[in-house]
Amino acid sequence: MKYYISLGARLFVSLMAVWFMGLYSFIILDISAYLSYLPLKLLYNANIADNVIYLGEKSIEYVEACGAVGAYVFLGLLILLTRNINFKKGLKMFFIGAILILFANIIRIDILAYLLIKNDINMFITLHLFTWKILSGVYVALVWIFLVKMYDIKEIPLWSDFKHLKKKLS
Repeated sequence: MKYYISLGARLFVSLMAVWFMGLYSFIILDISAYLSYLPLKLLYNANIADNVIYLGEKSIEYVEACGAVGAYVFLGLLILLTRNINFKKGLKMFFIGAILILFANIIRIDILAYLLIKNDINMFITLHLFTWKILSGVYVALVWIFLVKMYDIKEIPLWSDFKHLKKKLS
């Protein structure tokens, strides 16, 4: 019975994490934008106002995709939908994974800002689309693999629960 309550709670929290993503995305955006801005302030005398980083005559508007909000949600879902990860271990995993995502995102935004400053707009667009559409998902998967190895997780998200339920129903 304890397993079914845990499974139901994990599924419910997963749905709420996706459903209410807009409620906490602004926190992620603000932290990420400000931490991306700090190196740019030192190197290029950048300014920031209302999630816009100003680099002289150029600017970067920091939107939800820039903050990689989806990557944090994806990581959270992987943790929540994996059987036998207790609350404390899940929080540790999320904290470490979120830090890794945040640092990678800061580096990404600062490299894009550099390309924008150097007027290499073609490289900016190419790298922006590549990191946004391809590399971000691969990176979160690599972070997940790192966390699975670090915490010796033997279960597979969703699949382990499916196998367990199938075994119980047989």
